[in-house]
Amino acid sequence: MFGIVPKALWARRAPPDDRNRIPLALRCLLIEHDDGLVLIDTGIGNKENSKFIEIYGVDNAGLAGRTRLEDALAELGHRSDDIRWVINTHLHFDHAGGDMYKPAVEDGGGSGGDGGGELRLSFPRAKYVVQKGELNFAQHTNERTAGSYLPHNFAGVPFQLIDGETEILPGIRGLPTPGHVPFHQSILIESGGERACFVADLVPTSAHLPLPWIMGYDLEPLVTLETRRRLYQRAEAEEWLLVFEHDPTIVSGRLGKEGKGVGLVNEKRLD
Repeated sequence: MFGIVPKALWARRAPPDDRNRIPLALRCLLIEHDDGLVLIDTGIGNKENSKFIEIYGVDNAGLAGRTRLEDALAELGHRSDDIRWVINTHLHFDHAGGDMYKPAVEDGGGSGGDGGGELRLSFPRAKYVVQKGELNFAQHTNERTAGSYLPHNFAGVPFQLIDGETEILPGIRGLPTPGHVPFHQSILIESGGERACFVADLVPTSAHLPLPWIMGYDLEPLVTLETRRRLYQRAEAEEWLLVFEHDPTIVSGRLGKEGKGVGLVNEKRLD
């Protein structure tokens, strides 16, 4: 998760367990919009097998729904059928894994990722949106990328494709932020004179705010560096609220100076 940064440094911000794993969130963003509910990313889903779950330490089973995502929607009084738009920042398994689901046995499907059964759209009344280049990139993997792009997450999704910076809906804009993968996008939201940016894997946690703290997963780390530099300049000048997808405790914050680098002010933490 921290690439070339020495463990002695990153472990202070993200203490690992005895298997060198760190806690990470699967935070999806729900936007209340005049055009209906908009969901940004869908987490890891319910389709992976027990070996996958054990390796990554996934804790995502729902108490009442398929996954914690459906549980969280229910807490807000919503059902999967209420979602009108799903926007994927990119198609890695931890961001698009919930686009489709595997039905339970009683629904005529298999029992989790180890069973059979036809996959179904998790949000059947929604329009699904992703960058055109990202879908093509996901469909043509190599030895480096195949472990992150799992076809069962996106092969059956009827995507509405966008190309480059695009206003998807009034006040919701897809903002190309390459580096992690070539066609990664962050989502910029504007409402009432305020701006928030769901940065996704450009800055997966608040611990990754320093410019060179770049994941080993990033395919083009030097591109990530320059993408961050540009985004930070704009985010600080326009006082964007940055929303973190994978930070286990810090949900959001605004950029401020911290020594020679950047830090967060007005942090929102989980209770």
